[in-house]
Amino acid sequence: MSVPIIKKIIPFDADQDSVIFISWKGNRAYANRIIIKDGHTLETVFDDTVSSFSLTHTIPAHTLINGNEYLIQAQIYDRENNASPLCAGINFYTLKTPDFHFYNLPDNHVLTNASFDTSMYYFSPDWESIDNYRFYLYDSAKKELMCSEILYDDMYLNYTYRGLESDRIYYLRCIGTTIHGMELDTGYVEVTVKYETPDTYSRIYAVNDPKQGCISVSTNLIILQYNGDEEFEYQNSLIHLIDKTLYYEEGFLVEGDFTLIIRGMHLWQNAEIFKMSNGMDGLCISSRIYTDGTLRFKLTVPNGTGHYILYSEPQKFSNEDMITVCLRRINHIYQLACFTKLNFSPAGDMWYGFNKPTRDVHKYDAWFYEDSIIHKIKKEEITIHTEHEPPVSAEKYDLWFGKWKEE
Repeated sequence: MSVPIIKKIIPFDADQDSVIFISWKGNRAYANRIIIKDGHTLETVFDDTVSSFSLTHTIPAHTLINGNEYLIQAQIYDRENNASPLCAGINFYTLKTPDFHFYNLPDNHVLTNASFDTSMYYFSPDWESIDNYRFYLYDSAKKELMCSEILYDDMYLNYTYRGLESDRIYYLRCIGTTIHGMELDTGYVEVTVKYETPDTYSRIYAVNDPKQGCISVSTNLIILQYNGDEEFEYQNSLIHLIDKTLYYEEGFLVEGDFTLIIRGMHLWQNAEIFKMSNGMDGLCISSRIYTDGTLRFKLTVPNGTGHYILYSEPQKFSNEDMITVCLRRINHIYQLACFTKLNFSPAGDMWYGFNKPTRDVHKYDAWFYEDSIIHKIKKEEITIHTEHEPPVSAEKYDLWFGKWKEE
């Protein structure tokens, strides 16, 4: 009599019903039996026979325990109740379904930009690592619009959705598998996109030129050249302006409504940080430190015999924090807002260590882990040794790139 074959068993969650699939080439099956034993003690924990033409067998929820290894065998019965031999034992695992979801969506699921940097939360109580995953984007009818490449980074499960149109509903989804084949799926997560689109900057104009056999493309974006002969240093995508002034006076004119964004560091000071004028109208943004230990940004707009003055909320920050000052004018009404990113860490900073860092450490950083504390090491404080032999003298934060040869 033929021997049944149990098809490959992917680890499953023992807290849910699970189906075992059996392959059989003998007489028509009228019943099947499975025997499950503890993989370590070989004690039988489940022995069940079902009368069915189907070559499947359901293991009820909570029959087994998650985090264990088991051994399973199957047996087939024909219409005369003749039993086949038990098949060879197959080992499988039960694992708690990992927690897998988008963790940085706004509470109202409303996205306010054409792009969205999404991050996934993944946790397995049984230490089951994620193997690969893909991000998907669907329209309001759940028709697939985009599928990312297969990603394998098991520490930073991030992806940027781009080209999202305002006043539309989308569905985000991420599907993956673990190293032992467990399927992961966030399901369809509905989001609404709603943002303001400045007409001045959003359009690209294309004009057909049949005589030249080409298309001329133009846009309202303007590339500006600064005036003056001072040289400026760029560090981590920032312009070094301490004790310097950068100004533009040719090639553009700001008219009507606008939004102005200033982003910088070392702004804890009493100073005028920005001025703008067309010869008739203008404005100035300045900062002032108060005796209570706070700083306010001040907008001054000349208005006839008086001034239009607006203050930001009181701020507290250090010179190492990244500060963003936003100014908006709509129908000659101004708004001033300030945002602070504490302990700003440019992508070029270096850390080093032995344990995985928390998620707030940049993807390309290194780190030093000591006494349950992650220490940041500034790149300018590190001496890098590249000799083939270990350095004779090195400090705690030095790095050595060489080939270690044990004696």
